[in-house]
Amino acid sequence: MGALVSRALRPVKSFNIENRAHREISKEKPQVAPRYPSNVEDLHRVQEAIPDIDEKIVKKDLGLDERLKDVYVTSQGTPEDDITRLKRQQNPDRPLPKDRNIVENFDFGLKEPETIPYGRTTLRQAIEYISSHQLNPEEVTAAKIAYEYKLKESDVENILKYYRTFEIYVPETKTNKATFAGPTTMRKHLMEQSVGKIEGKKDTPEDSNVDKEKAKMKSAS
Repeated sequence: MGALVSRALRPVKSFNIENRAHREISKEKPQVAPRYPSNVEDLHRVQEAIPDIDEKIVKKDLGLDERLKDVYVTSQGTPEDDITRLKRQQNPDRPLPKDRNIVENFDFGLKEPETIPYGRTTLRQAIEYISSHQLNPEEVTAAKIAYEYKLKESDVENILKYYRTFEIYVPETKTNKATFAGPTTMRKHLMEQSVGKIEGKKDTPEDSNVDKEKAKMKSAS
């Protein structure tokens, strides 16, 4: 439909097009926008200082052209190939990396160290014992954490005081009770492994004897 309308209106648009074009061309040109007073003052000041400024702008300055020919740039740096060769010669036992693959995404945005010096901790370990302390503060104390992770007890106390892990809870409704909606897998992992690891308790003979006596009493009853 649009093509038919444009085809029908084409003769109307092209009627007397040449005369209309000449009429538009012969119209007076629009006036230039007025300049700011400050620009006018600057222009007058330059014209008074250099009367032939317009000619100098258009005319080629031979002296300046000759001076530009004498300008050149020299490089005093070392090429990249020479720098690479020098690095290899300085550290023959530490060659440059050849793996150009994309670096994998780490869990916490950075690569965790393989060895952890005494008195230091990683982000993964901090999350583990902070979460374990939040779940069971009576058992997972600062002293046990400091002994297990080889940290200063004062540092652990400050960490547990000023840092917490996020926990999300679904609010209670008329039909459902308030429930934990956070990372259940991490929570179970911390409950089963990290807490037991930090506690480091083993069944003593006295505990086993007590358990046997309790079992006997239950079976007799």
